Amino acid sequence: MSGAYVIIHCEPTEADYVIRNLKYIPEVKEARDVFGYYEVVCKVVANSQHELEKVITGKIRKIKHIISTMTLTIIEGQG
Repeated sequence: MSGAYVIIHCEPTEADYVIRNLKYIPEVKEARDVFGYYEVVCKVVANSQHELEKVITGKIRKIKHIISTMTLTIIEGQG
């Protein structure tokens, strides 16, 4: 399994829209509204690194109102 936290900068008034759409993606296990420069953080889990990349680039980044994302890949076996 591969996982990552994706931090999302979107139009501030559209954070609820982004979160609602993230919840339709099966690989997104959690999505939350946060304070700061970024508006949303979500946890993504997939069967492989390749699948994880496909979800982030092919599904998450295509959601309307997203301006930019930053991906923090989880290092398995640490922590």
